[in-house]
Amino acid sequence: MNKNEKKADKESPTTDEKVHAGKYGILGAFVAVICCIGPLVPILLGVGSATALFGLDRYKPWFIGLGLLILGLASWYAVHKQNRCCAEKSVARNARMVATIFGIGIGTYLLLQYVAVPALSSVASSKIAASQGSANQSAERSRNAESQEVTLIVEGMTCAGCAVGVEAAFLEAPGVSSAKVDWKTGKATVRIDPKTAQAEDLLNADVEDQYSLRLTDETE
Repeated sequence: MNKNEKKADKESPTTDEKVHAGKYGILGAFVAVICCIGPLVPILLGVGSATALFGLDRYKPWFIGLGLLILGLASWYAVHKQNRCCAEKSVARNARMVATIFGIGIGTYLLLQYVAVPALSSVASSKIAASQGSANQSAERSRNAESQEVTLIVEGMTCAGCAVGVEAAFLEAPGVSSAKVDWKTGKATVRIDPKTAQAEDLLNADVEDQYSLRLTDETE
């Protein structure tokens, strides 16, 4: 190993330090995304719909801020510990430690938000639909030529978990046999029984305050 390689190795965090940095980063990421994953957990475990927990989404900026704060404090602690243990302080070594913590944290957040949450939301959506369907068998039987498909725009959604909460609210409305919400496009497709409900009734669905509903011209 030449002198440059020895210097680079000396200025790089050790394996143990990287492991600790990874733990801090993952913790910060989980805190930042808990408002999206938290409401899905009871549904996935089958212990209740927990639709009230979907209100956590309104505090999403606070959860993200708390996650970033954890990354910042973890970086300060790791650098402080690193400088205290090492005989010679290294700006490059400190910078790499901070970059490692924030890199793992942000990477984990993106993985959770755009991979894990959509996957878990899909399963939770199916569970809610199955549960609501068994509770409203008469509504399910109306899914034929006499049923009406209503299309709405839902504004205020920020993740796939939001869509599950809105779907649950629609399914609890009278006369609704199915509901599917796409958080990316903001479009909701709801099938109702015209004998017991009208399209305008869906505007009164018990969604969280941060969401707004409006009908579109695509309604059958």
